[in-house]
Amino acid sequence: MRVKRTKAYKKVMKLYQQSFGFREPYQVLVSADFLLEGVAKNLEVIKTLEDALQGKVKPLITFCSIRDVREEGEHRSKAIAVSKGFEKRRCPHKDPVPGSQCISEILGDENKYNYCVAVQDEILRAKLRKVPGVPLVCVKQSTMVLEKPQDVVKQMADSKSREKLGLSELERKMLEAVKKKDREEKLALMPPKHKKKKKGPKGPNPLSVKKSKKGVSTPSSNKTKPKQTMKPPSGSSIPGAQSSATPAKPGTSAAGIKRGLSSGQEALSVRTKKIRVSESMQQPTSNGPSQSASGQQQKSRRKRENSKA
Repeated sequence: MRVKRTKAYKKVMKLYQQSFGFREPYQVLVSADFLLEGVAKNLEVIKTLEDALQGKVKPLITFCSIRDVREEGEHRSKAIAVSKGFEKRRCPHKDPVPGSQCISEILGDENKYNYCVAVQDEILRAKLRKVPGVPLVCVKQSTMVLEKPQDVVKQMADSKSREKLGLSELERKMLEAVKKKDREEKLALMPPKHKKKKKGPKGPNPLSVKKSKKGVSTPSSNKTKPKQTMKPPSGSSIPGAQSSATPAKPGTSAAGIKRGLSSGQEALSVRTKKIRVSESMQQPTSNGPSQSASGQQQKSRRKRENSKA
């Protein structure tokens, strides 16, 4: 037998031992069709059963199964000789019944006595798979094969292991009460937690974002109207002439600008007259022809002004 298969069979039988209480030597109910198949394949039935179950075995055969072997024509004598080495298992049937029915009735719904079953009948094997805790052995291509446990067997094994390792109802309630008390004490000793402020969504990196074009000034927007400033009339080099003229404020009307210009010109003309008069008064008087000449010039100027007026 291969090493890999041997390890798998050991694992399966260990599951049955821990979950359902199987012990060596394993009691194996042998059916008539299984015995005849083993003899036909020239197998040593007891030795191959021990290899498949990975332990010592105690083969059992019912009287109904012996009757089926005797009725078989081929390999009958050899199968009867082999069955004589098996222990006889009494069955409740007064009148013999088929061997598959007899084995099914002995096992029932629980497999109370922890029997392993060696059978070739496919219908009987499908029926026994529904009974939890029944190891099934059959012959396939001159080798004995131990079937893998069904999901029902694994579920029952898990539940039983939990019951063994778990706590009772009273112990579980006491444990929950103690845990609850410890939790309340820890909460009472702990300081109150401050709620953390939730931060909003983070914005993008300002260095990696392009600047918006809203704040950029266009050339058309930079064009502003020049301020209108008052220019003094040409030829006026009198100090204080600019201060007398009223500068035009931006935003005033054209009529206002004209009025300001005319009033500035009048003020300039008046001021020039006063300055000239004061200059003439300040000139020193001198005797002789120069005085008469200056007097004549003044008279001629007055006549010109009067004629202009």
